[in-house]
Amino acid sequence: MLSAGHYQILSTLSREGSKSRTELAQFLGLSKATISGLVRDLLDKDILSERELVFGVGRPSVSLAVRADAAWFIGISMQDDPMVLVLTDLHGTVHARVELPRPTDPDECINALARATEQLRQTMGEAGDKLSGIGIALPGFVSRDRHTCVACTALGWRDVNIGTAMAEKTGLPTWVENDAKALILGEELFGPLRGSPDFSMVFVSHGIGCAHIVNGKLLWGNSGGAGEISHAPVTLENSDALPCRCGNKGCLETVASLLAISNSARKIGLPTTAQELTTLATSGNPEALTILHRAGSAMGIATAQLIQMLDPSHVVVMLDTALRNGVYGHALLHEAESHILNRVGARTMIHFRDFEPDSFARGAASLAARYFIFGQDDV
Repeated sequence: MLSAGHYQILSTLSREGSKSRTELAQFLGLSKATISGLVRDLLDKDILSERELVFGVGRPSVSLAVRADAAWFIGISMQDDPMVLVLTDLHGTVHARVELPRPTDPDECINALARATEQLRQTMGEAGDKLSGIGIALPGFVSRDRHTCVACTALGWRDVNIGTAMAEKTGLPTWVENDAKALILGEELFGPLRGSPDFSMVFVSHGIGCAHIVNGKLLWGNSGGAGEISHAPVTLENSDALPCRCGNKGCLETVASLLAISNSARKIGLPTTAQELTTLATSGNPEALTILHRAGSAMGIATAQLIQMLDPSHVVVMLDTALRNGVYGHALLHEAESHILNRVGARTMIHFRDFEPDSFARGAASLAARYFIFGQDDV
């Protein structure tokens, strides 16, 4: 068992990067003797490794880092059909993946996931003993204890305790989270913004998702709904407002998502993929221009509203490369910049990131990794 002191060292090295024993003592406010003892334990357990020598005043010191192979995790994305399972190390690197159909029956789905988990475990050989947990990301509302899917429209689930069921079938502790929240937790732990106290993340796919880190903590909300930007109204005129799957009209998702763009293009006989539409718009096709500009502008206004309310240091927007580099991306940035109130001090930076198939599964794996690194859920 690891102590609070061990977890302090693990969390510091994970968030701050490699440090020497002296630097750890100064950073954590502990004596060098205490740090040396704790580090020795972690080295003996093959959780830390000693890296290059650090040269400075006095004798050179050894840099310490968390070993990537100290623990392994399985991340499961149920956002789309097929589901994606990945095997990651403690640095978030994906080493293996499996795809399988997404059954809507809970028992059938859980049994399929348990079998696929065992399939991934078998690929590890003797390292399978270091498989430490499972994380699941799904498109819906999840209980605060991260065990139960409270509601998921895509699957037709209500109150399905998938976390406990998977733990019983696999023997591995399992945590469940909303897909957007899992995505930002993966970014906070494994990505370039790790340790950043205030940032937001938006993804544009068939739907739209959003989540926030505020003061170093995941913004969960009263019922887990914080960040539901997809259902923010952006079209108020009755003639323009489209019905949304949530039952309302004029939601952002009905205008700016890939599904909305595809539906608009199909109605007027245009190609339905982002790449084809962007190519048409770039060549001057007025209808393609209108669809993409309208969608990107709506996303930009919603992004500006997000920034006005939360004032994050960064907003990461994950989307298709064609959208990022075309009319959609330009309209998004223009509208966001046009509607953000000028403030004294640093402005929020908007970063585009390619939408990658394994992003949600990798974020799900970070749910389990957090408990190994921090000893508890720290966000």
